[in-house]
Amino acid sequence: MRSEATKKRILILCPIEWSYGRNIILGARHHAFTSNNLEIGHGTWEPGASESLADLVKRQKIDGVIARAQNQDFENALLESGVPCVNVSNVLKVTKTAQVTQDDFSVGRLAAEHLHRCGCSHFAYWEQDDSYFSLERVRGFRDTISQLAAPKAISQGSSGPLGEEDTTKLINKMKRWLKKLPDQTGIFTVLDPYALDLIRAAKEIGRNVPEQLAILGVGNDEFWVDFEHIPLSSVKLPAWQIGAEACTLLDKMMCDSTAKQNELIRVPVTEVVPRQSTDILYTSDEAVQKAIAFIRENAQSAISVDEVVRASGISRSGLQRRFASLLDNSILSEIQAARIERVKFFLRETDMKIANIAEVCGFSDSPRLHVLFRQITDLTPAQYRQRCKFEKLA
Repeated sequence: MRSEATKKRILILCPIEWSYGRNIILGARHHAFTSNNLEIGHGTWEPGASESLADLVKRQKIDGVIARAQNQDFENALLESGVPCVNVSNVLKVTKTAQVTQDDFSVGRLAAEHLHRCGCSHFAYWEQDDSYFSLERVRGFRDTISQLAAPKAISQGSSGPLGEEDTTKLINKMKRWLKKLPDQTGIFTVLDPYALDLIRAAKEIGRNVPEQLAILGVGNDEFWVDFEHIPLSSVKLPAWQIGAEACTLLDKMMCDSTAKQNELIRVPVTEVVPRQSTDILYTSDEAVQKAIAFIRENAQSAISVDEVVRASGISRSGLQRRFASLLDNSILSEIQAARIERVKFFLRETDMKIANIAEVCGFSDSPRLHVLFRQITDLTPAQYRQRCKFEKLA
């Protein structure tokens, strides 16, 4: 632990309008406070401000900056500040500063896998023009769909950055686009607000979500996911971890003059939070429908593969083949995934002890829950709960 005189002073420049930005700040502050090596400066800054960033850094005696620099002017200001800087934005394709962000390719991959498991026969996406994060998410989505669903035409729609397009014009453009999509289309949108606009547009033209169109967003912003009449399924971004990793990296850069000043860290993205907008299984296979319905209705119990097979009405080998063909998954994996989703709900929404959660979710003991949870999520139940609590603080 450093003395008060040797503590480094950092500035965090990140907009707080979205929970993504607030969680980045919380993660960075948590690392700063628990390390006892850093203190946080105050103030905001953006290009065009009357005071240059370099002057602000000098006036506040700042040793390092974490910023969400989404344009070249902001990045140039970071480079001219005279102190180590970490950018936590992934809008720019090429950055000259150090960068910590999420793995956006895996965002698209998870989205494709989720919509494929819904049994979608067609796929589409809505992207944001001229943003590197959007390009990467779409690349992950398209590449994964081509692997999972054989070559298919994938419909594409796009718009400019959030807030730059007139809402009425955007909704009308989305309505024209949605009218061209066939039923059983899974739609991936690179940000939650686009998904909400699509849900609204679908309602206005009489297309039902999820019965005809399954819609998935990105961000899992607690304010937005329940904003429309249909709760939104969304890919969860590791914003809190990004903030903590950015602060860790900045600390290293400030203390070691030989440390790499343009290091790139991509934090893994591992979770889709399912809600009503994708709560569907598009298939005419009655046996698979019965099996999935049984799994979902009994996710709180320690159901077996044999019980699912009996509920389907066909042989075990036949059901296994159909699961592999339609869902690209095994019966056991579907059971385990459903049980872990139920565990996540209790970890996120209640203060129940993990041993009690294990009991109500049909696990014989908490160690068995711990092993399966970590196997599927790469986190322990306690780590998952802690992250959810930090995010709710935002």
